[in-house]
Amino acid sequence: MPAAHDASYKLLFSAPELVRQSKNRLTLPKVQDLKELKMTLAVRFEEWAQQHEQRGMETGLQKGLQKGLQKGRQEGEARLLQRLLVARFGPLSQQALAALQAADSEQLEAWTDRLLDARSLADIFQGELGET
Repeated sequence: MPAAHDASYKLLFSAPELVRQSKNRLTLPKVQDLKELKMTLAVRFEEWAQQHEQRGMETGLQKGLQKGLQKGRQEGEARLLQRLLVARFGPLSQQALAALQAADSEQLEAWTDRLLDARSLADIFQGELGET
């Protein structure tokens, strides 16, 4: 590249006014030529890529942990409700067991709330099992 271009790039990337106006707060060191600038940028880009990859892994790990905890709570709620139903009404049908396993936390909570006043499984599941 001609020397005029090298001088233009040096002026552009070493001007403090340009760096101060940047919203991203990118500060570039003064460089001697374009090769040095290219190497500096390559190192910065690699650092940024590693930082973003790390953030992505941390975010993914947090989301996975939250989903796992939610699923564990839901399975625990289903197991507890199953034990209470068996203690009160005897062995459960395959349909009732399948419904307990497939239910979300909101549904399990609704069934649990009905448990105290229910006289039969039909009162708890209120026709949701397909059996009457």
